[in-house]
Amino acid sequence: MNELPPAVRQLLHANQRQAAIDLLSEHLANDQQEAERRIDQYLEDAPPIHLRGAGILRASRLNALIWLILIVLMALLALIFAL
Repeated sequence: MNELPPAVRQLLHANQRQAAIDLLSEHLANDQQEAERRIDQYLEDAPPIHLRGAGILRASRLNALIWLILIVLMALLALIFAL
């Protein structure tokens, strides 16, 4: 099976299946059924992975920054109450 274009895979990882089908359909010269079949096959062969733990932090710098700030604040509170 031919590999899906990177833009289509990116849409699939963002849970935008219909947009991925439409984009692949355009790539395949408007063959909607073939695009849907290939996307279904891709999702069956490589199901999406739901991130947990450190993977979530790695996926978003803002999320990592929020956690870092919370950890620093908790450490400061621990120091304040220890005095």
